[in-house]
Amino acid sequence: MSGAFYFYANPYQPKSESAARALARQLQDRGAEVLSDPWLARRGVGRECDLGEVDGGTRAIVVFGGDGTLLRAAPDAAIKGIPLLGVHTGTVGFLMPGEAEKPAETAALLLKPDYPLADCPLLEVCYRGESYLAVNDLSFARGEHPGVMEVTVEADGELVFCAHGDGVVVSTPLGCTAYGLSAGGPVVRPDAQCLMVTPLCARELTLRPVILPLHAQVTLSAHGSERRRFQLAVDGQTLLPVTEEAHVALHAARERLRLIRPDGISFFDTLRKKQINWNRDCSAME
Repeated sequence: MSGAFYFYANPYQPKSESAARALARQLQDRGAEVLSDPWLARRGVGRECDLGEVDGGTRAIVVFGGDGTLLRAAPDAAIKGIPLLGVHTGTVGFLMPGEAEKPAETAALLLKPDYPLADCPLLEVCYRGESYLAVNDLSFARGEHPGVMEVTVEADGELVFCAHGDGVVVSTPLGCTAYGLSAGGPVVRPDAQCLMVTPLCARELTLRPVILPLHAQVTLSAHGSERRRFQLAVDGQTLLPVTEEAHVALHAARERLRLIRPDGISFFDTLRKKQINWNRDCSAME
């Protein structure tokens, strides 16, 4: 598989197949090999290969869909050290700089000797002896339980706050524009080396988001039970029920996610375009 490109698509986005087919043709015409997930391969796009079988010699993983599709592929890409490019065929696609309508430009970017890369920190989430990688965030929320939950947040052994409400979300810099932003957290440039801890609908009027250094060792604690079932959500993809006293440990992961970013991409320009109502006056001036 050395030197190949791997395609991973969301089959529920209508444009995924046509976008993957057009890019595969551009790459193959230039002598590159294309491997694809089973859904694309059955439609004649590339040679079939499961994501878990992709090796570290693969030049890049190309994801077709929205941010959720990229988040599903990101842990494998980070663990294997493979650069990742998102081609937007979904809805918002904040993490997807590739344009489905421009396969020739995307192919030219992928075939460059050196990719322009953004090196993104990830969270390692440890719970009940298992560990998970989070690209955007971890949320510890009340889940099925309709009442208030109490979450205690500690950093490096020191109490940060105790929140009574819907829970807490801890975000990476890359994930600041996801759940954390919707919950009232800060907008942070992706190259900032920090973590954001944002309470969800806290009843304490003075409780506000907290920014911690990236190297902080964070612990979230809560008391769940069969009657009070809480939920951990890693990137909104992996959902873990909490039915007992829980202590969740988080810290910056050893692995880093390398996202291919075309030259000239501006974080704040992307934010204005993707978040239509954010900074509307500036958007109207463009």
